[in-house]
Amino acid sequence: MNINFFYLKRGIAAVVTLLAAVFFILHLVTYLTAMKYAKQISAAPVDYSQAENWLSLDGRGGEKPVDVFFLYPTCYFVDKADFCPIDDPDMRSEAQKLRDAHSGIFDHANFFAPYYRQLSIPYIKKTMILNVLDKAVEVIPLADCKIAFEYYLQNDNHGKPIIFASHSQGTVVMKELLVWMREKHPQVLDRTIAAYLIGFALNEKYVKKTGLDFARGSNDTGVIISYNTESPAAKYNPFLFMRRGTLAINPINWKKDETHAPKDESLGSHVRFGDTVPVDCFNFADARLNLKRGSVVTNADINDAYWAVGVLHRYDYDLFYYDLQHNVRTRIAAFLGNLNP
Repeated sequence: MNINFFYLKRGIAAVVTLLAAVFFILHLVTYLTAMKYAKQISAAPVDYSQAENWLSLDGRGGEKPVDVFFLYPTCYFVDKADFCPIDDPDMRSEAQKLRDAHSGIFDHANFFAPYYRQLSIPYIKKTMILNVLDKAVEVIPLADCKIAFEYYLQNDNHGKPIIFASHSQGTVVMKELLVWMREKHPQVLDRTIAAYLIGFALNEKYVKKTGLDFARGSNDTGVIISYNTESPAAKYNPFLFMRRGTLAINPINWKKDETHAPKDESLGSHVRFGDTVPVDCFNFADARLNLKRGSVVTNADINDAYWAVGVLHRYDYDLFYYDLQHNVRTRIAAFLGNLNP
């Protein structure tokens, strides 16, 4: 019996060693692929002086007292390549739909959003499993967005206060952009109203790197707002998986505890069902934080099984659209010294 147990232990150890070796090889191959792309991309940086490389320059010459710099989520779904070119028509078409669906949240700000070369959904899934997503983002999407932000600062911002906003892949990029900005442009921190980094897990260790704080309520400024939306049925969530200490705030009552915000407290949703034009839905979404998971749980009657059962990633902005819009107005008013937006 002892001999059998000995061989069982050896067999388990061999399997674990083999899996670890396979994981390491795949990790290395994915990392080297990203490095290869980085070398190619660095030889051909995007020219952001060209208006066609911007999803939105609607804020140019705008008379509103603040700006928003927005990074859209993944809009490149095909498996043709790991990264899309800057002029990929499918990526641009989907990005335009998301701009039209979400830009109204920031209606009190001048709106700026660059196109950037994105990771494809298949490549994202692979890099998430192999824990190299941040590195893959750093070598191409982040490089593009640094150039775009530099151009925006030099040519369009004119010292105005800034709101940063993003979703999903855009948030993975934006979170690294904020860390870089603190080092490269520390003066911008003093005029950062808020950063809405929605749709990807953040923790306190990360927040400290930015020089900002995590939001404590509805009207503090110089803060980060973040959450990931789920239904009660959610179990596995790739945007939260293995990310301990995930921070979240309730986008209806703006509390950080598990106080339930019923749907009649919400100001309303603006939902894009399928590939349709968004429609207003009132008394639709409630919200309660699950502090153990670091998520916002809603009982809204909506389903999206693309990532996993109960993961409502696509609707992070949609479900709380008018709550977010009011909150953006509130934080702008607080920053400018007028709490009556």
